[in-house]
Amino acid sequence: MMSILLVLALVIAIIAVIFALQNTAAVTVSFFVWQFHESLALVLLLTVILGVLIGILTILPGSIRSKWRISSQRKKVDILEKALQAEKVQREDAVRQLELLKNPPAPEREPEPPASETQAAVPPIPPPPA
Repeated sequence: MMSILLVLALVIAIIAVIFALQNTAAVTVSFFVWQFHESLALVLLLTVILGVLIGILTILPGSIRSKWRISSQRKKVDILEKALQAEKVQREDAVRQLELLKNPPAPEREPEPPASETQAAVPPIPPPPA
């Protein structure tokens, strides 16, 4: 988009220069108490330049205001995204706790020792006297 605008501006500038070069007659320009005797080409080029400057100065305040708004909105979005992420983590923790309350884990039992250890720990019973 920016390159299209740049090409368009260049075409307009070339057309203005060609128009100014084809109109080289001397003219008198009066402005308040001043009078200038210059070529029509110079007067036309200065007029185009002055128009562009006025256009830029007219657009500039709105452009700056828009950039400030965008910057402010981006900051608000960042703050809200962080708050949303914190709420998601909090929600996940609450869901986990709810699941634990609904389905408590089975109590862990101590593992029974293997049979070989039980036999070794118990002394053999002597046979009764005859």
